[in-house]
Amino acid sequence: MERWEWLIEPKTGIYQDPDLGCFTEDSIALVHFAGIRETDAVLDVGTGNGVLCLYAEARYGGTYTGVDIDKAQIALAQRSAERNGQPIRFLTLSALDAPDALGHGTFTHILMNPPYFTSGDRGAHAAARHAEGSQLSEWLHAAFLLLKNGGTLSMCFPADRLAALFRTLDENRFAPKRMQLLMSGQRARLALVGAKKLGRDGVSITVVPDRSDARPEKLV
Repeated sequence: MERWEWLIEPKTGIYQDPDLGCFTEDSIALVHFAGIRETDAVLDVGTGNGVLCLYAEARYGGTYTGVDIDKAQIALAQRSAERNGQPIRFLTLSALDAPDALGHGTFTHILMNPPYFTSGDRGAHAAARHAEGSQLSEWLHAAFLLLKNGGTLSMCFPADRLAALFRTLDENRFAPKRMQLLMSGQRARLALVGAKKLGRDGVSITVVPDRSDARPEKLV
């Protein structure tokens, strides 16, 4: 068995708590989309149970740090990394505090699955998952400080809110360079976006058809 295959069977390889939220195939899709290299220093902002770091490190190599304000999620992420012998650093740290704590220009690649949520979410978990409006801008400002010039930001975002995302990326001096739309029927449901710090205009777009009726396949 290859080292990353434990993610296909979550109960045997990655610790997660349904009350805190479990990862979906969207996380795996983001890692494949990101194009991480073995030489990259990668930061996952809002890492949750660490799935992006855990999967990417096993699949592509690189040096990884994950930060989140939820101590319980960080504990799960650390437990998974220790179980699988992965040298990933997980820290209980907010996005806003990360630049001062970790250093400006420290990373070559940032992963971000902004914690958007619906009106049905409540309580502390909802607060941790809320990245609308000014909070999204704060996350992107932190990402700008944390990245080296020319560094890459790879993120997920709801496709029907791309206008707001592109506006906020521009305000924080990121240029979208690549975008992949994941379809649900005839509509795009999720966008995977790759943006460059201080990049020039020009974005390439691809579309992944809806595979909801397809037979499940391994994600490795």
